[in-house]
Amino acid sequence: MTERLLLDVSSLTYRAYFAMPDSVAAPDGRPVNAVHGYLDMVTRLVATRRPDEVVHVYDHDWRPVERTDIYPGYKSNRPPEPEAITQQFALLRSVLDLTGLLQAETEGWEAEDAIGAFCVEADEEDRIEIVSGDRDLIQLVRDPVVKLLFTVRGVSELAEYDEAGVLAKYGVPASRYAEFAILRGDPSDDLPGVRGVGAKTALALIQTYDSLDEIVADAAQPQSRPGPMKGKPALKARIVEAAEYLDKMRRLVPVNAVAPLTVWSGARDDEALKAFADEHGLKGPVQRLQAALDSASAA
Repeated sequence: MTERLLLDVSSLTYRAYFAMPDSVAAPDGRPVNAVHGYLDMVTRLVATRRPDEVVHVYDHDWRPVERTDIYPGYKSNRPPEPEAITQQFALLRSVLDLTGLLQAETEGWEAEDAIGAFCVEADEEDRIEIVSGDRDLIQLVRDPVVKLLFTVRGVSELAEYDEAGVLAKYGVPASRYAEFAILRGDPSDDLPGVRGVGAKTALALIQTYDSLDEIVADAAQPQSRPGPMKGKPALKARIVEAAEYLDKMRRLVPVNAVAPLTVWSGARDDEALKAFADEHGLKGPVQRLQAALDSASAA
């Protein structure tokens, strides 16, 4: 059995960047606050979760053309990435190469897709914990193999979602969370959902019908079965009107777990790590991470 910790690099790096002041900088003045915070997050996770493997998973493309071809509005309103964090992503890759830890991505796709590839490849003996603030990953939760550790306050406070946790929080099975999000919409991805359908109605529809196809088919009938659409012609009309949108979302929202996954690691080089840390003002976080890795490997 392998206990694997999958880290959504973009999600965690953004949290680190906005949590730490810009004054955390290298000797030459370049900001390193995101890298500093990210490395300390990894240290805490290694020390508390004690995984067999840690994998840092990147967005190869945060707005894949395969998704924007389906729906051009996907993530279209996100503000530009701050230049200071763009520079630090490259710096983070460099330091992680020297730690010897695994890194991964899927060409042309997002981190969620690469994470999905790890999850579908896992067998029933494996244990995967995903660390991210991206709710799209809820759809991957699968007992007893895959759990989502959702970031609430950095990684010092994590909401742990197994299948029971997802059901308790959202009222839908993890396997149908994507359908719930399609109906309700997802502002973080600029997906509007079905007009007039909020979380409460989306939940009622998921609980009443076995699929989006069943929802659309029943909405088109003169008389709907007992449930949220019964006696609500306006809701039925909006769902029928949204049939094309729903078809697009069924191809866009689910994680693409079958795209080729690339995994790599450098060789751990403590001497080079020390020199890198000294050059970039990262001595403390690098030393703490080294200590945590050494403690975990000795256990």
